[in-house]
Parts: sequence; C-alpha cells; structure tokens
Amino acid sequence: TSTKKWLPPYSTGSKRIRYYIRSDYIMTYVKDGFKEIEKKTCLKFKEQKSPVQIIGINFYYNYNDDIIKMSYSKKKPTIVNLKRDTYMLKKMTRFYIGYALGLIPEVTRRDRDSNVIIFKENISYSFERFFEKVKNYPDSYYNTDFDFSSIMMFDSSFGSNYDGNHTYMSKFYPFYGSMINEYAEFSFNDYKRLNVLYCKDQCKKAPKCQNRGYYGSNCDTCNCVYPFAGKFCKSYSKKVGTCEGSFLKAYSSAKTKTFKEYKGECYYIIKAKNSRKKVKLTIVNFKGVGQYKLEVKYRKDKGAAGVLITSDVENFTFPSLSSSVIVTYHADNITNELVLKYQEVK
Repeated sequence: TSTKKWLPPYSTGSKRIRYYIRSDYIMTYVKDGFKEIEKKTCLKFKEQKSPVQIIGINFYYNYNDDIIKMSYSKKKPTIVNLKRDTYMLKKMTRFYIGYALGLIPEVTRRDRDSNVIIFKENISYSFERFFEKVKNYPDSYYNTDFDFSSIMMFDSSFGSNYDGNHTYMSKFYPFYGSMINEYAEFSFNDYKRLNVLYCKDQCKKAPKCQNRGYYGSNCDTCNCVYPFAGKFCKSYSKKVGTCEGSFLKAYSSAKTKTFKEYKGECYYIIKAKNSRKKVKLTIVNFKGVGQYKLEVKYRKDKGAAGVLITSDVENFTFPSLSSSVIVTYHADNITNELVLKYQEVK
C-alpha cells in the first residue's frame, strides 16, 4: 500500500522521480549523485524548474542546520534543506540523497550491535533519529550485510554534541575507521538496496544473477561485485600484474601460504571443502613498502566491503562467518610479503 510509513511513494517503473534544486551553488553533487544512481539502478530522475508540489524531492539550503523532512504521501514532496557548506561535501550530500530515497543509516540497522558500539550520551538531540534502530524495514533489505563502505556509514563525529566526541565506534577498530572517511561514493550494496526497495519486480523473467550480483538499469546484464564478472557474474575479473592461481581450498587441518614479491592487483578465493562449514583465516604476517593494501571479505555477503588493511599486521584472525573468503591484494612494488593461514571450521 502507498501508506507504507517507511518508504516515500516516489513513482517508479517508467515514471521519473521529480526533483528541484533551489540554487546553482548546491547543484553539483546533487545532480552528480542522481546520475550515478541512474547508471546502477532502475531509478530515473527528472529535474524541474520550480519546486515540486506533489511527491518528489526539493533541495534548499540554509546557514544553520541540516534538515530533512520525509514525505510519505503522494500529495507532498520530501524536503532536503541542508547548510550550504554541507552541499560542498560530496559524501554528506550523497548521504542525504540516500536518506531521502529511503536508505537507512548503517548504524540504525537491526544487526548494528554486532558491528558498532553507540555512545548515546555523545549524540546531539537533533541527530538522534539517525541513530535509532529501525524496526520495520523489509527482510529483503537485510539480504545485504552491514556495510562499512556504504554512503550511509557516516564518520564517528557525525551528530556529535561536542567537538571531538565520537557517536559510535566500530567493533573492528581500527580496521574500518580509515575506510569510512575514504568512501564518498555510493557502494555496490547501496545501489543494490535501492533496487530492492523500488525495482524488485522489474527483472522477474531474467536469469538469476550469481554471486550477489543484481540487475540495475536493464534486465540484460547483471551488476557484479569485484572480483566477479560476466553477464550473470559467473566468471572472474582479469588480474593485473604478477599474480598466481586464484583458488585455495580450506581443509580441517590448517595450511599456510606465503605470497612474496607481488605487484599489481591480485585476488584469492579461499573456499571450505565442505560448503556447510566456515573458513577461518589468519593473517600471520603482512608487510610492505610504499602503497600496499589488503581487502578481506570474510562475511557471507561479498557485496559488502571487506576489512581494508593498509599497514603492517601480524597474527590477526577474522571471525569465521562464511564458507568462502576473498582476499584482494594491491601493491605498487615488489617489496612486500603476505602470509596467510587458513582452515575449515564448523
């Protein structure tokens, strides 16, 4: 029904979502954000020269507060009225666009407590709603895991009642901290969630996308998450540089593998021999010189960003959550070493 209190009734299907932007000052990141969403989802937008009177989104600016008023009625628009300075920040503009379209802040997900600790006493009163757990979101939204790379993952000073106070902390500190500030784009899962909210009936007859892929702006080709590729996400991306084979099998007795002197972008997929069991992965040692980083996707949902490691690490074990783990390795010179220990566990 159109009275769903959790999602604004923006027209979908062939109808475009209308929007209006008050001033050229605040235009760049708003228009740019809509362009990106159009490329990766079934949503389409149409700019108007005057404020939208019915359902749609109007963007205004002020000098004091970031205010957003959601509309759950077809007869009036959602109002996004942010400080002019906020519109100069790509990440925050995109956060509010996501919010206006019905994406919820990651820290309001019902599974947030396994991922973050909230410091209620540090949250400014006017921001409390961005931290309150959302009860009534559809289960399909939770087919995607908590995602630290989501645009809906604001940094930990957001909504703070006092400069320097943190409003939450990642339970995987320090590994996800740097990532949150690094991402100013919508993530793979952000697009996928918008598709779940608005487009789920669109490609019913098309073959199913594999490996967490989804149909976006058309029903011919799936959008895939790296390293998966191909029309239905059944194949793999080409590697760049000096890499070896892509697949490792985990058995009940632990194995150790050393990767040395690699340059480029390599990925390894470690699978449990029994797909009902989990992979336990330890980074015994990771060290390098210059630009080098490691991303480890250890959760079930490979669409969510993995842990990003950009400095030397020893003996770090990931929670065993999935029957496969994807390790992606970037290095710009060959002075580096990675030692992994992996095994199959119950």
